[in-house]
Amino acid sequence: MNRKVTATTVRALASDRPAASAPATPAPAVAAAAPPVDRPADVAAVDALRRRLASGTARDHVVLDFLEDDLREARTALAGVASWLANVEIALGDGSPSKYQILALALGGKPTDRIDELTSALASVRRRLAQVAARM
Repeated sequence: MNRKVTATTVRALASDRPAASAPATPAPAVAAAAPPVDRPADVAAVDALRRRLASGTARDHVVLDFLEDDLREARTALAGVASWLANVEIALGDGSPSKYQILALALGGKPTDRIDELTSALASVRRRLAQVAARM
């Protein structure tokens, strides 16, 4: 099945679902267990989905592997932007930063590169989520 998954496809799949299959009462809130210390949250989250799709095909697992990688890339890019902002706030809060410190902040860190990476990673995450939803 080599069908490109788009938002239109996902909406069509959602609208094809019979109303009787929707739960009559809202699902109970489940407290999310914290992931083990040695595993990032993205890995634990994808593993939970992997267990839910335990009978999935090898292709499903490959899509989940890509989703895991995309989540990691998004988290790394976001951390890079957050780190640059923290450095700016620390330098400006120092009292009297020199013009060279401020210029170094303006020219260094490449925050726009991290934002571009984040944009790309988020687009990939959204695409993978649509692929997973289409396989459910």
